[in-house]
Amino acid sequence: MNVNMNKDILIHLMNIEDQLAKLNLKIDNFLGFDELSVKELKELDEIEEDMHKGMKISLNDII
Repeated sequence: MNVNMNKDILIHLMNIEDQLAKLNLKIDNFLGFDELSVKELKELDEIEEDMHKGMKISLNDII
């Protein structure tokens, strides 16, 4: 791998990390988070796992 490819990969990983941080912040600040059902919590866990794998999601995918 060349330096430019490594740089692109690093930038992509940093973007994913930023998305995860924003998602976690929104979840932590979500009114009623403690009242979510087990199913809803599982859905959030699945979204976070997908993001960890680099699978980006859009808001349209969630709605």
